[in-house]
Amino acid sequence: MHSRVHELLNVPERLRALPQLASDPDGWQAVQQKLARQARRTQRSAHLAQFAAAASIAALGLFAGLKVLETRHGNQPTTPVASVAAGDSVAALRARSQALEVLLAAMPSRPAVQRADTSLPIETLEAQVQWLDHQLSVAGATGIPAPDAEQLWRDRVEVMNSLVQLRYVEAQRVVL
Repeated sequence: MHSRVHELLNVPERLRALPQLASDPDGWQAVQQKLARQARRTQRSAHLAQFAAAASIAALGLFAGLKVLETRHGNQPTTPVASVAAGDSVAALRARSQALEVLLAAMPSRPAVQRADTSLPIETLEAQVQWLDHQLSVAGATGIPAPDAEQLWRDRVEVMNSLVQLRYVEAQRVVL
């Protein structure tokens, strides 16, 4: 115990015995400049994220507006979110499915706090898409008949349509 007290009493002497570091008169300014650069970088990233979110919402709004115009004028929808026609080929269904994937990828990420009225249906639809993807991969490996493969693709496009529409509703609620 005596040596412990002696060590504590000798702390000032031990600190004085440490080698002196060369001081930089501009050191504090360099630290402040580095902090300012980091703050500007963070601010730019936040602005870019806001711009990307606004652009995504604008694209979704344009997409929804086109859909409404097509419906009002009785035109056959040309957008990916369209009802699946009975005579669509597997290639057309695949193309429509890929277009829906692109739309989903362009949407803003899901909010951290989610509403139950959209969250559960979205998660259910995502699970259905995963199940259909599994069925399609098994079908491709086993060579199932074309009508069955066509039905799987048709189901996938319909589920993806619903998923895109729900995600659009969810994104609109976040903006409001």
